Amino acid sequence: MISRRNYFTITIVMFIVFFLFQFSNVALESWNHYEENAFVVDMSQMPNRSDVYSVNDSDFAGDLRETVIYIGEQDKPTAETVFLWAAYAKKNLEAYPSLADYEAAKKTEQAVQPSVIALDAAGVDWDRDNSCDLLEECIQSGSSLIFCNLPDVSVLKGNERLLALLGIQAIRAEEMTVEDLHLHDGFLLGGEAVYSEDSKEADVVFTFPWYEVSSKSRIYMNGVPKKKALGSEPIEEEALPAVIWQTAYETASVFVVNGNYMEDVAGVGILTAISAERKPYDLYPVVNAQNLIYVNYPGLADENGEVMIERYSQSLEGFYQNVIWPEVVAVRRESGTAISCMLAPQLDYEDDKNPDGKQFERYMKLLNEQDAETGLSGACFSDTPIEKKIARDHIFMQETLPDYLFTSFYADGLTEEEVENALQEDLLASVRTVVEDCSENKEVIGYLSEYVTRQSAVLDGFENFERYDFRVRCLRTALGYTSMMADLRHIVSAGQDSIEWVEASNTFRQNIQYYGLGEQEFADTTVSECDERIRSFLALDYSETREFNSIQLTINDANRPVWFVLRTNKEAIESIEGGSWKALEKDAYLIEVEQEKAVIKLRSIY
Repeated sequence: MISRRNYFTITIVMFIVFFLFQFSNVALESWNHYEENAFVVDMSQMPNRSDVYSVNDSDFAGDLRETVIYIGEQDKPTAETVFLWAAYAKKNLEAYPSLADYEAAKKTEQAVQPSVIALDAAGVDWDRDNSCDLLEECIQSGSSLIFCNLPDVSVLKGNERLLALLGIQAIRAEEMTVEDLHLHDGFLLGGEAVYSEDSKEADVVFTFPWYEVSSKSRIYMNGVPKKKALGSEPIEEEALPAVIWQTAYETASVFVVNGNYMEDVAGVGILTAISAERKPYDLYPVVNAQNLIYVNYPGLADENGEVMIERYSQSLEGFYQNVIWPEVVAVRRESGTAISCMLAPQLDYEDDKNPDGKQFERYMKLLNEQDAETGLSGACFSDTPIEKKIARDHIFMQETLPDYLFTSFYADGLTEEEVENALQEDLLASVRTVVEDCSENKEVIGYLSEYVTRQSAVLDGFENFERYDFRVRCLRTALGYTSMMADLRHIVSAGQDSIEWVEASNTFRQNIQYYGLGEQEFADTTVSECDERIRSFLALDYSETREFNSIQLTINDANRPVWFVLRTNKEAIESIEGGSWKALEKDAYLIEVEQEKAVIKLRSIY
């Protein structure tokens, strides 16, 4: 039997627990300002397109910056890649349609002495007797050559001097298909990798000419032929079909890319890695951001009911609430990655299913508790014009959260003109960054208009992780940037592109783990936080010099932090004044600069 005293004590304790529970909920509710977008900033204090770095407007002497010469037609994909790399790396760039045009400019002293000459093989007349003479002269004068591609095998077969220049010892086959591609350690950030022919990797090719390079060449990526092509005799590495390699000379080096890699966004990373290989050290700016974006989530209209009941035995509203939301929270807690959600008030604007305002407020509170960003999706199932969709969304927002300002918008394959027109609508007037899906567009980050940036997803979270590995390595190497997108429309749609949630979820988790989202390699950001870093990166101007074991780094604007990657050759960072650092991997460091001037001190480690 409980005494009165114990009964009274138990009652008091229960009351205190009840009070604390209720108080915590009330406090959480009062502190959760979900009706306000925490990512709204004063745009007058942010860089815009007019502030993007330009060689002509540099705050520092032009002779401190490397000059790159490009030889080839400027309307080709290879030229676009080289131009983009030079812009991202803040290098001076001059272009000539052909080697003959560059030769003429040199004779009139209109061409500067470059540190690198990148060539499209089509920009060289290989029938001219002096073409190899000119290239050899460039090497002797200290200019490294980058062959962004190679001329046809028939051209190489008849030109012994060119073969020697490229470091090609023999042509084993005009075309062959390899079983695997071996990316060697130390070239791209991320280390060694092997890509199999059956992995469906999007950015590597398995069929190309078999060039056997000389023993003095260094191979960065090579093919591994099928066993029947190798025969029974053991084969040395330099005899394997080379894909990317370097041949060093006394004054400079020749780098060769065997294939069309420079026609894709991956080429930006290859050029960045080559730049690091040809110097004792390389210091270059990066964005330092990795994003995880849920597209078309949360959804607020209970649509596509028959498909959802048949597939998941519950409505779309119940599926989003009972299945997807717990997964979002679990991913957030387990990985620690930042989350951005591109809201879809409706997916079909031609039916009678309208968005639920109470569900919207509930999700906004939940997302705010997870420090997630909520943007607006431009996607829909129906053929509703974007103007009509936004008008309907505007009415809904005015009825539910009239003071909420969107800072991000998902374009969903809209044309640039359609996006620009959409951004003129009142609902999107505060948008400062537009998210685009995975595409072959090389300009993964950039400006859409004077005040609005664009950022593309790098990989689809619902596709096998091996498919985008090479692209991710290249963009992390060049920009310190990764963006993974998960489009929930594919889960709840009835179309041919629909996929089952269990399979998609497993793949999604594998991708997060494989690509290290949430790990402290590069920073995890929402898309609006990433927008701030993109603006700072594109506006950045800097100079760097080295004296003995110290690198002096000066930036043009110390109002916000900027980031660099430092790649060394058998050296480690001892200390940094004016910034901080952390190791990415062997001989590679991420540096945050917080002041106008920073000093990086190195020490030998071998």
